[in-house]
Amino acid sequence: MHVNLKISSIVGALACGLALVLGAQPAAAHPGSLWGIDLSSVVALRDQARLAAHRTTPPPQQAELERVRTIVLDPGHGGENHGAIGVAGIREKHLTLELAYHLREAIQARYPEVRVVMTRYWDTSMGLSERVHLANLAEADLFLSLHYNAAVHNRALGYETFFLTPEEVTPGEQQEQSPMLASAEGGAVESPVEGARLVGQHGDDLIFIQRDLMRAHQHQLSGHLAHCVQNGFRTHLDSIDRGVKQANFGVLRGAHMPAVVVEAGFLTHPGEGQELVQRAHRQRVVNALVDAIDAFDDEMARVLDQP
Repeated sequence: MHVNLKISSIVGALACGLALVLGAQPAAAHPGSLWGIDLSSVVALRDQARLAAHRTTPPPQQAELERVRTIVLDPGHGGENHGAIGVAGIREKHLTLELAYHLREAIQARYPEVRVVMTRYWDTSMGLSERVHLANLAEADLFLSLHYNAAVHNRALGYETFFLTPEEVTPGEQQEQSPMLASAEGGAVESPVEGARLVGQHGDDLIFIQRDLMRAHQHQLSGHLAHCVQNGFRTHLDSIDRGVKQANFGVLRGAHMPAVVVEAGFLTHPGEGQELVQRAHRQRVVNALVDAIDAFDDEMARVLDQP
């Protein structure tokens, strides 16, 4: 047990140290590598040591998730894309990366068997489609794109959660629509739904019906995830509830799993912008998102297990 814990601590320190070094380095030729070291492999090694230590001496009545086994965290922006710069003078790309690391640790401390993957581990540029592609390759059960908000004036404040606008709104359901956002890619083309099995002859309407049903199901689960996140924020954050919205975010297009964009507060608000950079606020956001994952797992089990 002590050997496993020692290995986990050493590899964890190495991963964190590499992340800090990478933040001060120019982008490497191959994303994820520096001087021949692949950071994702180091992080994976750390996870293996952590999981081995957990399985050797599992704590009593350890919490488990039934449906969610792999989570992808997407720290928004990075590299040349600084994101918003708030009243505290700190760039959004740094805050989202710090939030992702702490959220990752909190998830794995609470659910040791869950695999958590980050789209970036240091300050590097990454395209929106690359983030989604990575989540699809990881076969994620949910995708959280982490952001902080900004406005052209300093009066906007509060938290909100977005999921992708469907091509057609389900009849009988009225969803709040949001305008095209700066980080959205209106011209992006949605990837084919993974796992969609072709039925019948070429051009058969059954093919398109099946794909539409899969997209509708995924869209429904994304809506559930968005509401779970918003409920978590409502419980842990003392700010304005701006609600669940739909938008054409490029970082969500083509995702094969429930996916949302999280806006945890306004960097441009005089009061909230100062609060967002504090450790206490980050911890409240982490607590809200961990609770949201737990609630979504329960909701997904209910939706998928119903006759």
